[in-house]
Amino acid sequence: MSGLTLLEMMVVLMIASMALALGFQSLSQWQRANAAIATLGSDARHSALTESWLRASLHGLVATVPVSFSGDATQLHGVTLAPVLASQGGATAVRWKLDTSPRAGPALVLEEDGTTMRLPLSDTRAAHFTYLDKDGRDHREWPPALGVGDQLPAAVALVRVGAEGAASRIWVTEIFGPRNPTDLPYEPDRD
Repeated sequence: MSGLTLLEMMVVLMIASMALALGFQSLSQWQRANAAIATLGSDARHSALTESWLRASLHGLVATVPVSFSGDATQLHGVTLAPVLASQGGATAVRWKLDTSPRAGPALVLEEDGTTMRLPLSDTRAAHFTYLDKDGRDHREWPPALGVGDQLPAAVALVRVGAEGAASRIWVTEIFGPRNPTDLPYEPDRD
């Protein structure tokens, strides 16, 4: 009668346990890699959505009286025809500001029509707004010193300094409409 000896059975069990251990280790590495890829994909989608909303909102800025556009390195506010949070179809007051709280990390905060939304800026250590005039010169605040310039800049840029040695990114948005309010002779006076 032939059969397995105790020694042969122990060798088979040891080989099987080593194969299982390697399999579980590979499965664990695969799960960590899959989670990391999902997080990167989610961050990329979130960043693209934030950039799209910022561009649309700033692209729709309009020059109005008496509300005027103003901004500095940390925030800007004006009136847009392309609101993100409010109902579409009308001029809406909008404010974009940078929140640099060290606990939560840098983020853009959008305020529109009494609603506030915080949009984290991934892979960003610091950020600031800059404003380009019609000649392409950049300014750290708008309107420029002494009120020289149009009510709206030609473009607004958000400069993002990368975290941990990553390259800087710049989101630039051109203002679509006229840069100064226009008076229509057939409108009644508002005084």
